[in-house]
Amino acid sequence: MAIHIAYCGLNCGGCPAFHAALRLTEAERQVVAEKWNVDFGGSHTVADIDCVGCTHEGRHAPYCESGCEIRKCAVGRAVTTCAECAAYGCESLAGFLAVVPDARANLEARRPA
Repeated sequence: MAIHIAYCGLNCGGCPAFHAALRLTEAERQVVAEKWNVDFGGSHTVADIDCVGCTHEGRHAPYCESGCEIRKCAVGRAVTTCAECAAYGCESLAGFLAVVPDARANLEARRPA
């Protein structure tokens, strides 16, 4: 699995949309879109299953592109990840990290000394 750490600390390398940008076929993207429709609701399409990772310019999964407040904040603050932000541990991030311990560990490993 590729390692690509998002602003919030998630490893994008574990996301099917990130893999789609690298190598998934249209049929595989369709399977992911149908799963996301069940798991997350909405009407995801094959085109939604394509993401270069939130820290890079290019195509992003729909939620990452427009719904993720952590990404919006990090882009506005011009940080590589939240680990380097002066407001690290802010309310938005703390709530997210409370339920995603792997993301917390990824960010903690990147905190400046």
